[in-house]
Amino acid sequence: MYKLLEDGRFNIKDFQTASPFASFLPGISGTDGIPLWAFYVNRGQGMASFGVDNKDNAMLEFLPANKAYQYVSTQGFRTFLKVTRSEETIEYEPFNEESSVISDEMTIADNHLEITHTHKQLGLKMKVVYFTLPHQAIPGLVREVTLTNTRDEPISVQGIDGLASMFPANVDDAGYKGISNTFKSWFDASVVNDKFTYYFLRGSTADDAKVDQNDEGNFYVSLLETETGSKLVTPFFDRDSVFGSDLTLQKPRAFFGQDTLDVSNQVGTNKVSAAFTPFDVDLAGNASITLTSVFGQTSDREQAEQFIDSHITTDQLKADKESAFTLAQEYTKRVETKTANKAFDAYIKQNYLDNGIRGGFPIVFENEQAKQVFYLYSRKHGDLERDYNFFSISPEYYSQGNGNYRDMNQNRRLDTFFEPKVADRNMRQFMSLIQLDGYNPLSIKTVKYTLQDDSFDFTAHGFSADQQTDWLKQSTDGYTPGSLKKFVEENTIELNDSFEAFLTNVLSASKEALEAVHGEGFWSDHWTYNLDLIDSYLAVFPDKADEAFFDESYRFFNSPASVQPLKEKLKQGKLGWRQYDAVKEDEELVKAQAKGEQLWIEADGKPVETSLFSKLVLLAANKLSTLAPYGLGVEMEGGKPGWNDAMNGLPGMFGAGTSELFEVKRLVERLMGVDDKQAVKLPSQAAEFLMELKNAISQMGDLDLDAWKTLTSVRENFRAAIAATTDYELVTVGKDSVVELINQFDKLINKAVASVEQLDTEVVPTYIYFEAAVENGEITAMTPHPVTPFLEGIVKKMKISGDLTEARDLYKKVKASDLYDQKLGMYKTSASIKDEPIELGRAKFFTPGWLENESVFLHMAYKYLLELIKVGLHDEFFEEIKTGLVVNTDPKVYGRSILENSSFIASSANPDESLHGKGFVARLSGSTVEFMHMWVELFIGKKPFTMTEEGLTFTLNPVLPADFFDEGKVSFTLFGDIKVDYLNKTDLGTFGENKAAPVSYKVTLESGETETFGAEGVTGSFAEHIRNKQVASIEVELG
Repeated sequence: MYKLLEDGRFNIKDFQTASPFASFLPGISGTDGIPLWAFYVNRGQGMASFGVDNKDNAMLEFLPANKAYQYVSTQGFRTFLKVTRSEETIEYEPFNEESSVISDEMTIADNHLEITHTHKQLGLKMKVVYFTLPHQAIPGLVREVTLTNTRDEPISVQGIDGLASMFPANVDDAGYKGISNTFKSWFDASVVNDKFTYYFLRGSTADDAKVDQNDEGNFYVSLLETETGSKLVTPFFDRDSVFGSDLTLQKPRAFFGQDTLDVSNQVGTNKVSAAFTPFDVDLAGNASITLTSVFGQTSDREQAEQFIDSHITTDQLKADKESAFTLAQEYTKRVETKTANKAFDAYIKQNYLDNGIRGGFPIVFENEQAKQVFYLYSRKHGDLERDYNFFSISPEYYSQGNGNYRDMNQNRRLDTFFEPKVADRNMRQFMSLIQLDGYNPLSIKTVKYTLQDDSFDFTAHGFSADQQTDWLKQSTDGYTPGSLKKFVEENTIELNDSFEAFLTNVLSASKEALEAVHGEGFWSDHWTYNLDLIDSYLAVFPDKADEAFFDESYRFFNSPASVQPLKEKLKQGKLGWRQYDAVKEDEELVKAQAKGEQLWIEADGKPVETSLFSKLVLLAANKLSTLAPYGLGVEMEGGKPGWNDAMNGLPGMFGAGTSELFEVKRLVERLMGVDDKQAVKLPSQAAEFLMELKNAISQMGDLDLDAWKTLTSVRENFRAAIAATTDYELVTVGKDSVVELINQFDKLINKAVASVEQLDTEVVPTYIYFEAAVENGEITAMTPHPVTPFLEGIVKKMKISGDLTEARDLYKKVKASDLYDQKLGMYKTSASIKDEPIELGRAKFFTPGWLENESVFLHMAYKYLLELIKVGLHDEFFEEIKTGLVVNTDPKVYGRSILENSSFIASSANPDESLHGKGFVARLSGSTVEFMHMWVELFIGKKPFTMTEEGLTFTLNPVLPADFFDEGKVSFTLFGDIKVDYLNKTDLGTFGENKAAPVSYKVTLESGETETFGAEGVTGSFAEHIRNKQVASIEVELG
């Protein structure tokens, strides 16, 4: 039933009876195209919903997965045929009937979907290909239907093909779902010049004093290609012409009930319309016809007609198809890998594609004046299964979307490995969003730019003086690359150079206007992902460590939200004392930031700028001041938990996380390891906080309740000082004090880690909550309760393991615990939580083995696998991935393409055995970056660049088993461009006591010049050439 094809596509036979799943086309269109979102399921004719921007602009109504499975066969794409062969006519609907003479297949590719229907008795085959329009000024979905007579005898076919429900543009999703009967009163549709149908709202639907009329609409057009040529076929919109009295849309009573189709009296008002195309053809033996339809959106009918007249031709649509088929490969070729395992190689590409869709693909614009890094496609995950997220894919050139701090941060973790020119951009952006109190905003908006140089002369690039004035006025509040390109096109400006060259010049004279929004509470783990960004940067730029740590260009986000003091949060509930209402907001600052104002902490009216080192020192202080009682974790005092959102009740239970504690240990180790530590420059209130904390730690004995109260007091004093200040004064804390402070940090964090390790638990707990005793408004006791084991804390403990023996011992304990699913050979997010209190969070109410309750959450399971290879447990890693990687699972069990990750896999704890091992919630999870990090560890090594006596030195440290080599060769792509070949003349892998290792490096520059280096690595200018991507290939001999 399931098969991975040689070309990397995934085929599912009889897909309509296979385990149901939902997925999507990637929504990519190139920098010069407008994207469209499109979700599909393995039912009906596949495509379940598509539209522009977000759910409020669907062409085919957005439905959550469970409803999409139910309605795709009625509301979605339909085909009705009357097939006459030898004077016998059969009426039927492909993809909607079951018979032993009928077979259906689905083939999934990286940027298109194909379904095939074969009716052996009729001798008829129907193939449907879906793809989104690439490189075009309008967003569109293309549906190509090819009908083939598979016999030698001729047949006649009268048919209708299209969409049973087609929305106008800009239909509010929630509004329609709530009052759909009323909403359709605004709906209208018409046929324009016998070429296409147009769907629009007659006016604004909001109950406001301001009423608008909008010409924007969705269009539908079809081109029929036969052996005699091609022509536009006039489509129709009234589905009553097809279904008649069958309002369930089950049967085409009107079409099957009469000899000819009657569309003479169509009605397009006050109803949901369709988008159907009729055809009546004779097919010779083994002949085919192709009906290609485009569903698009334009600002008005005139734009739609202009597009159709210029674009809807056989040659152009074929070019679109070819371009769409290769578009994804323009990105995935950056990690092209060739081993003896083709499925593994294809899996690498899919993970890179999906990681880039969520985190974005970096584009670097640079000239002699400046450099700007722009992220294409970065967007918040949302789809049929993630129906809770309001995703947005901006409908403009150089499309980008909205996103969350944690998601974007994680998914960009390795971008210096994929594109070294990104350099410290992400480190700088995400660390600048860290606030004075150590927290950060949740939501990051689309990136805009503002001109810094008022003297930039647009007329020198092709603008007229009036056009320059108009553009400057339009872009006062910022611009995007897409809005600039749209302005150039709409004003038919003939640039003196390519648009990309022009854009580079404009961006070089601009600054990035980063916009972020507090969102909803403060998660305890968000800050931790910055440590990964720092590690990745230093792995590629070790020679720039001093500059990275001490360049004073980092800011502080000015959050309108703050954490309330403990006394304000303390509440007595039915089950005991709790802390609720953790966060309060400054409404005036919220309003100001909505206008793009007061985003940063300021001194003398200008944003405060300091060094990364200074921010890290303050960050460590903030996190150490939130140590839980007895040092048992880091408090969730900001109202939100850590990575596991479904532990949403823990913050109220005085919950704490050891995951964050181990990350604080990692942060302190990073500070301890900074060579030539320097003074820090911070606002005076922060400097006072550091000194007060240092004194408190130095006088602290055991981490008892008094110690916790002292830390709480120091922290809250600092926050009160922040709250009372609007304009800050920068002061310097001397180097000696900083060194002493970091040493005190190290002392405190080691005490806390030791406290956790001394707990009498099977394995280290991830979560601990505290039972508080309160007298006269003061907490007098805190009794700790470790929660049943979760995998996350173990992952973070593995990160700070002191040696291989300790790591191996931890690995054995975990495998022997209930965290390991023996049936699946995978690691669950948690052991059973059935005996935990209901207040823990919504996970308590999920079925075991489902979502965050004891399922295999792929992101965390992959984090664990990654730590195995990072810590050096190589044999264990390769043993675990035999069952732990999706690509190695049985697709009949996994239930979808084994190239695509899921958010979670139902574990054997689930009471429904049919679900065990099945993947749910497609693709866009943090698991993609965890796997790509495994790829880095496997093919590159932790630190490709180091500083040696020879200066900057490049070395590769692959961790590859012998069976990865295909006739002694493995290839991969370094830094997105450089082909690297490992030539292995031995029968050995590249790890373990008896291993093959690099003995020489042959480097070929783009100019053709070559140089060979020994086992010690590539040094001098050639190391720089590699990092600057001025190298064509590297041949590494292993011996």
